[in-house]
Amino acid sequence: MRATVQLFEAWLAIAIVLTAGVFLGSEWVLRRSHAVPADHVAVPTDAASIAEGGRLARLAGCRSCHGPEVRGLVWSSDWLSGTIAPPSIPRKIAHYSNDELVRLLRYGVKKDGSSLFIMPTVALRNWADVDLGRMIAWLRAQRPGAADSKAETSFGPLPRIEMLTGTMRASFRSAKLAPAVRPAETGRYLYDAICSECHHLGRPTPIDEQLAPALAPMAASYDPAAFRRLLRSGVGQGRRDLGLMSEIARENTYVLIDPEIAALQDYLRGEAAKLGHSKPIR
Repeated sequence: MRATVQLFEAWLAIAIVLTAGVFLGSEWVLRRSHAVPADHVAVPTDAASIAEGGRLARLAGCRSCHGPEVRGLVWSSDWLSGTIAPPSIPRKIAHYSNDELVRLLRYGVKKDGSSLFIMPTVALRNWADVDLGRMIAWLRAQRPGAADSKAETSFGPLPRIEMLTGTMRASFRSAKLAPAVRPAETGRYLYDAICSECHHLGRPTPIDEQLAPALAPMAASYDPAAFRRLLRSGVGQGRRDLGLMSEIARENTYVLIDPEIAALQDYLRGEAAKLGHSKPIR
């Protein structure tokens, strides 16, 4: 009996040490400070720019993650994963300057220097200064209110272990990729800013238990009308539902205008031809 008790005590001690190690190690990951470029972006105040910022914020996926009016959502809450809750943007940014907000959105770094997690800065860092400024203008126009979610993300043991193993990576990015203004090559710009979060040009990418196809040959396989229908309604070839892509189209990319869709497909067709996957459709 005594041996059993001693064995239990030994296992308990090991469990306590491991738990403490995971907590302290993940806290270091969560709290460590990151240096990023000190970008300054002009934030307009005119109504047209604010309205365009709302459209761009939809394309960037802000409303998909934070709710239709960016008032915050609770994605999940359990003891193993903790609470995953994209916060109310108006409530959060009320305490940020515009330059601090640029750091947050473009580089995934909070005002205290620590990194965000889950936030998709991979694509956000490609938005040009002029477009990011419009998005910030629209976000500033959304005032904090009683409808704002008060929920906060708190990580449970599983994501903390993933932080230490590298399975779950910080949103922090240090390289500046964004141009000052939209480049003349609109199609490539839209791919970088919108599509690159999920899609590679020439190879499939695992996304949320689905496989995002190589985008260049996929886009080249659509005629222009079908490609517009895909991005506007989420309806794929053969009237197929494309899962996550269909959701993104119905929530986000439906606000793309015809010249943007045409420029995006032209760019992807050209990339498909370079990769030897498909000949551009005329």
